[in-house]
Amino acid sequence: MASGSNGSGTRKVVRRNQGDLYRPPTRFERLRSRIESLPRLRLYVGLMVGTWLLLTAIVGLNTSHLNIFGVREGAGYEVGDVARTDEYASRAITYEDPVATEQARNQAANEVREVYRRSEEVPEAVVQNVASFFGQVEEIRASDAPPGEQTTLVSDASPFALSEDVARSLVFIEDEDLEDVERYTRENLEELYSTVAVAEDRVEEIPSSEVIRLSEARSRLTAAAERDASGEVGTLIEVLSRGFLEPSYVIDRAATERERAEAANAVEPVQSTLQPGELIVARGEVVSREDVAQLEAIGMIQDTDPWQALLGVAIVVGAQLWVARYFLERFGRKMFSAGAVSRLVLAALLVVLFTLVARLFTMLSLPVYTIPLAGLSIIGTILLGPRLMFLIVVVTSVNIGIIAGSDFLLVATLLVSSGFAIYTVVRVASREQLLKAGLVIALVTAVVTFAMSLVGGADFPVAFWQGTLGLVNGLLSLMIAMVLLPVLENTFNLLTPMKLLELSDLGSPLLQKLLRRAPGTFSHSMQVAVMSENAAKRIGADALLARVGAYYHDIGKMEHPAYFIENQIGQMNPHDALSPTLSAKVIKCHVKDGMDIGRAWDLPQEIIDMIAQHHGLTRIEYFYQKALRENPAGSVRESDFRYSTGRPRSKEAGILMLADTVEATVRSLSKPTPKRIEEVVSDTIRRKLDDGQFDESELTLREIHEVGVAIREAVIGFLGPRIEYPQDSGEAKSRRKGEGSQRALETPQATSSPSGKGS
Repeated sequence: MASGSNGSGTRKVVRRNQGDLYRPPTRFERLRSRIESLPRLRLYVGLMVGTWLLLTAIVGLNTSHLNIFGVREGAGYEVGDVARTDEYASRAITYEDPVATEQARNQAANEVREVYRRSEEVPEAVVQNVASFFGQVEEIRASDAPPGEQTTLVSDASPFALSEDVARSLVFIEDEDLEDVERYTRENLEELYSTVAVAEDRVEEIPSSEVIRLSEARSRLTAAAERDASGEVGTLIEVLSRGFLEPSYVIDRAATERERAEAANAVEPVQSTLQPGELIVARGEVVSREDVAQLEAIGMIQDTDPWQALLGVAIVVGAQLWVARYFLERFGRKMFSAGAVSRLVLAALLVVLFTLVARLFTMLSLPVYTIPLAGLSIIGTILLGPRLMFLIVVVTSVNIGIIAGSDFLLVATLLVSSGFAIYTVVRVASREQLLKAGLVIALVTAVVTFAMSLVGGADFPVAFWQGTLGLVNGLLSLMIAMVLLPVLENTFNLLTPMKLLELSDLGSPLLQKLLRRAPGTFSHSMQVAVMSENAAKRIGADALLARVGAYYHDIGKMEHPAYFIENQIGQMNPHDALSPTLSAKVIKCHVKDGMDIGRAWDLPQEIIDMIAQHHGLTRIEYFYQKALRENPAGSVRESDFRYSTGRPRSKEAGILMLADTVEATVRSLSKPTPKRIEEVVSDTIRRKLDDGQFDESELTLREIHEVGVAIREAVIGFLGPRIEYPQDSGEAKSRRKGEGSQRALETPQATSSPSGKGS
């Protein structure tokens, strides 16, 4: 009857405390719970495929892909287009300048001298012109036209400027003399052309004696005319032969063009340099050929098929995810000890988010060296750890380099600065430390960007400006990290040093509830926390995690605080009315109740694991021995008296188990002298080892010994020096002995005696 009554009372307590101890989950908590409840294989495949599609779209797609739908506004520029925005060079770029190259090649071609050849057609044409002219003269002389008109007609028939006196002489000269003039003119020209070639006076170089200049040829014709005749006939021969003379050493057009083409082709393309931040074309200006070349250099215009480029990006992103998959298979167990699903989703989200930020920077024509990838390093290192974060930074840097037009120097700058950010924040434990680390990262990013600009060929003023952009990058990364970090750590419920500091606040609502509902448990937790922290520092474990885990390890006792001896101040012990089996069940419930309360209050998984594992699989020895005494026939099941939520799996959980046991055991000692405390610690460690409670933890035997020493020192420090008390009466001694047994109600290794020690 008593047992049933107490069981009913227990259920009433649960219902009464539901509104107090349990709060409704937030929207993010419900979403996270829904995600974590999905089948693992489906979740992982969906996460990988979704990440692949998003990254391929963000990195590979650009406005040129809209051409397939007939959209032209967003495509690259062509000569004659009007610039839609101001376009700047994102980095120092050396490119082939088509305008300067064309000018250099034209200059080289113009410097090639004309190629000449001896023409056979010119002498024939000159002789034909002579015959034709004299034929016209004879027709004019035979006509009925007046002499003055005949003179004019002769002048007009001449292929060269003929004076009026010479034309009149040709009209009135005797027929025999006219024949001599024609014959000697023709013969002198034929003889000259047969011996030499005649070149223009402007020809700079005469290749040999077979070529003479035009002036010299005329002199030779004058001398020949003087030999042939004198007087009027000689004068006419001289004038006409000199007038009909044409250069026979002429330009070889084909050979000249060939040599000029060879000279032009021998000129190397002219390389020009764009400095970072240099304006290429202003909004509203007409795009020139040189502008197009510069835009091609910075990746604004692509000559390749955009769909082929998209296919290449898809393959590259697929390879990145495959490497990430192998990496997680190799190191995932160590990185994802808790909250694996949340961490994987967060990792994919960060990669996609910062790749999208990079794409927005390029779309808005912002300097690519201000892309805040260091902010990703800061956030990811704190939330996901440095090892996974380095993989994410490498992947994201490569993707940003592709987005920025295959900019190798940008990739190198982002890798170096982001890698330094990972190293800098890996041990950050507070917001103040994060702020200081962020300022250092900003300065280093400025220096790295300045140095990479010099490597890329920028001059000092431009490199200094790039360094300033790097400083802006670092400061922007710090601001993004400061804003997103608390949002992401709360959304994904990830444990960080900053989160631990918040949880360590004794004024937090949950710890205040523990103080009000179970003050004895609160005091016990505070002492265990100090012991755990001291021990964790001794072996290099996470001291802050050990302390915070100890704060919350017994929050499940708030459900039924009166069933635990430390809270029975001036109260009756309710276990007196319960069977050993039911008492053990109530004692064990505080672990599962603590896990439920921790989940309701959205405690990080690492803290919930410590709540679950702080008793390991130990046996509640006091009630087990009591059950054996009450049932000597041996019908007692040992499993009813063992905790079932798992052995400690981390160093911090193992430390907490030892500290919790030692503190409760020492509390039950009537005379806790240093000698007895040392015996309790040694006995506790031996029993835990023999029972296999450390089999799954990361603690070594040496570390377990060091933990025991640290816990012993902390307990002695709590209790201070002790003196031997006078012997009490038997009644008082019996009363203390009974109180000692009550303190061991949740003691997993208490002896069969009611005054057995331990917790």
